[in-house]
Amino acid sequence: MKDGCNMQMTVKDMQHEVYKARRLKMVGGDSAAMMSYFEYMMADNQNFFHVNHLDENGRLKDVLWVDARSRAAYEYFGDVVCFDATYLTNDYELPFANFVGVNHHGQSILLGCALVSHEDSDTFRWIFRQWLSCMGGKAPIGILTDQAPTMRKPLEELRPDTRHMWCIWHITSKFPEKLGKCPLYSEFKNLLKSVIYESFILEVFERNWCSFIEKYKLENNEWVTYMFKEREMWVPTYMKEFFWAWMKTTQRVESINSFFDGFVSRKTKLHEFPKQYTRAMTKRVKDETDAHANCTKYVCRLLSEFKLEKLFQKIYTDTKFQEIQAELSRLMYCYCRDEKMISETVVQYLVEDRVWIIPAGEREEVITDRRRFYQVTFDNISKEVSFDCRKFESCGIMCKHMFRILDQNLVFDILDKYILTRWRKDVQRRHTRVIVPYHDPSKIVQVKRFNAILCNFESICEVAANVDDETVLVMKILSKLKSEVDEAKQKRDQLHIMREVVNFPTEAGEGTTSSSIRKPDNPMQSTVLNEEVTRSSQHDVTDLSTDHDNVPVTGSHVEAPV
Repeated sequence: MKDGCNMQMTVKDMQHEVYKARRLKMVGGDSAAMMSYFEYMMADNQNFFHVNHLDENGRLKDVLWVDARSRAAYEYFGDVVCFDATYLTNDYELPFANFVGVNHHGQSILLGCALVSHEDSDTFRWIFRQWLSCMGGKAPIGILTDQAPTMRKPLEELRPDTRHMWCIWHITSKFPEKLGKCPLYSEFKNLLKSVIYESFILEVFERNWCSFIEKYKLENNEWVTYMFKEREMWVPTYMKEFFWAWMKTTQRVESINSFFDGFVSRKTKLHEFPKQYTRAMTKRVKDETDAHANCTKYVCRLLSEFKLEKLFQKIYTDTKFQEIQAELSRLMYCYCRDEKMISETVVQYLVEDRVWIIPAGEREEVITDRRRFYQVTFDNISKEVSFDCRKFESCGIMCKHMFRILDQNLVFDILDKYILTRWRKDVQRRHTRVIVPYHDPSKIVQVKRFNAILCNFESICEVAANVDDETVLVMKILSKLKSEVDEAKQKRDQLHIMREVVNFPTEAGEGTTSSSIRKPDNPMQSTVLNEEVTRSSQHDVTDLSTDHDNVPVTGSHVEAPV
């Protein structure tokens, strides 16, 4: 018998094993209800995708579907995806799994759903293959799942270039179950989290982990040994070079896991599911359109005189702009303690910062008296910044260390690569114009304009496509027209800036203005930072709801001029 500190097969584990062996059995009108719903979804848009998997007796076994709006949204927010299998329908012990991404407002957005009969590798392989096929074979650069080994192998086989990571929130939530019987658990549980979240360098993490294991005599704990063996799948320091779009934060995981809360429960019958799904999606689309309306109608107040804050106020959604403000509000705690030239153009800085932690039972970071030092390099010619915390690479948001070094070097017009199209509010995204049964945007003014213009363009394209000379003529005219439209938009934006309620210094040489903000590229080309840039860095979760004086900023808007 292993001691209480070691990994054991619990009643929950045994129930899970039995559950995985069960199979969906469609009875009554369940199958007909699902098929009827799919026909209903296709009536308004033929881009609705669904595929069924039958067993040897012709019964419905597995189902995958992605509606037209979700397929369009994937073009912009499919870089990082969470595959969540939280929901169950009790009558058939059937997992309801969903693919979830994060939109430009920081909201969870649905990218596909599946009803699954088995939690085995063959079933997940079928689900992942069909989903990738639906998305035109374009795989995400990162995918977040739970620890189920039956998901790992299919993902490696189908998309070996996609970075697979386990959800750290699910792992840390298992501490009481896996380690709660250890004699010193109450003493070491917070220390263990510190080792996980506050070790920025691989060697430091491994050294701290081994010291921790030795101190609390956990060498023989099977679960701890296994988790260290698989550390590259979940420990933040192994993930900080990869873009994860904030997916690893506790708040984000809870948002993903609760996507259908209030609409789907364990008592939901399969034939009831389509109706509940439609209600849930209606609510989620309303949340997104409301956030967009607020960004259009209101302008967040500036909290400082930093030139770069003014820049991001113009182009980022409110949620992302407030994350920028949170970083700027912490600049008072960042100091350059040393600097040295490491080449003719590159300076290396030693930056001192305070340690921010999330106390047990809390959701937001608080400052501590502890200090931490980071190495930051700055190229005087290219204006590129590189730093230890890697927050920009992992979250896509410039961190306080970047702002400190750029400000010290009087850099106010930052490189395009530090402005992500993914978070911009001035990008027109196709999924917002897609008509689906739970949302009809055709009455929106901008959509009406778009449809009217598109209708005229299509008739011209149909004629020009059949004649080479006319095709060349049309392309030349379109190029000229695009330049004129861009110029008109720039003038309108400049007028909008001049009329803003919140003014900002624009003397010559003081910093960037709206005219230096480059128009976003094709979202498909700049949805992520770079191929090598992905996500991690759970350690530095930004408090989005308060500034450094604990003054709420979420509602601090001023109405934009009409």
